[in-house]
Amino acid sequence: MTFRPCSIFPMLAALACGCAGSFQADVSDIEITQRGLKMPGVPGTTPASDASVASSYTYSSCNTAWAKRLNQNVRVHNITIAASGSVPNLEFLDFARVTATNPASPESTIELLSYDRSEAASSDSDIEVSMPAPVDITTIWSAGKAVIELQVAGQLPGQDWTVDVTINLSGRMTYEL
Repeated sequence: MTFRPCSIFPMLAALACGCAGSFQADVSDIEITQRGLKMPGVPGTTPASDASVASSYTYSSCNTAWAKRLNQNVRVHNITIAASGSVPNLEFLDFARVTATNPASPESTIELLSYDRSEAASSDSDIEVSMPAPVDITTIWSAGKAVIELQVAGQLPGQDWTVDVTINLSGRMTYEL
C-alpha cells in the first residue's frame, strides 16, 4: 500500500477551512437478481383453468449493500423473470406483474412490469420486458426497505416452483462531507 500525502492535502485543507465537499457518481447499469423466488403451486388445476399466485421479497441495505446507496434518479429499465429449479420454461404463464412498494407507505406502490403473453409468444425460459420509458422508483428505493412483488397467472404447476427475478436499473449516488 502506497501512501500519497500530496493527494490528501487538498481534502484536509478544504475540511480545515470549513468547506464541505460532495461527491456524485452516476451508475448506468446495475443488475440485481433475486434467485430462487418460491412461487406456490396450485394443486388440482386442470389444463383449461387459470389460477394466479403472488410472492414477494425485500431489498434493504442489508442485502443490496452498495446498490441501496443510490439516492437520486433511480430508474428501472428492464425486468427479466427466468425459469429456475423444476420448471424448464414459463410457457404456462399468461400474465405477470411486478410492483415495488415501501412497506412503511403501502399507498406508494409503483407498477414496474405488466406482461400479457401474446398468442404468438414462444416457450422461452424467461420473460424479458424493457420499459418504453424508465420507471422512476427513487422514493421507494431510498426508503429503508423496498418490497418487490411478483404476481403471475396462467395454467400454473401443481407443485411449488421457483423463478429468478432480475431488475436492471440506473441511478446516482451523492455523498456530502
